Amino acid sequence: MKLHYFHGRGPLRALVLTRRERRIELHIKNVGGGIWALVAMSGPDDHQPERHRCQGPFRSASQAEAALRGVAGSLLGESYEAQPEAHPVWTVAAQRLARTIREDRDANEGDYRFDPDQHEPIS
Repeated sequence: MKLHYFHGRGPLRALVLTRRERRIELHIKNVGGGIWALVAMSGPDDHQPERHRCQGPFRSASQAEAALRGVAGSLLGESYEAQPEAHPVWTVAAQRLARTIREDRDANEGDYRFDPDQHEPIS
């Protein structure tokens, strides 16, 4: 097993990987309420992304960053090359996709308090 490290001064929030004319961008996005998402997009290097995948929600940025590093390590094993100096160009699309995680989370929230007056006792 190879370990891959991506050095930088601050936290890793986006990473670009390339292989021939293919580009993969990995983004960590805050989707509100202390919730973070990992968004991966791939496509031709000079066009819009063709495929995407979201992971999350993560309870902290460090959890999302660990997921990003794991995915990046797997991609490096598939002959992709990290381009830490490359500027991510699909950030708006990444934020839009990350927002779907927040919307799904909000749709599943509910009030689950037990109200004894609402139910008859089991006898």
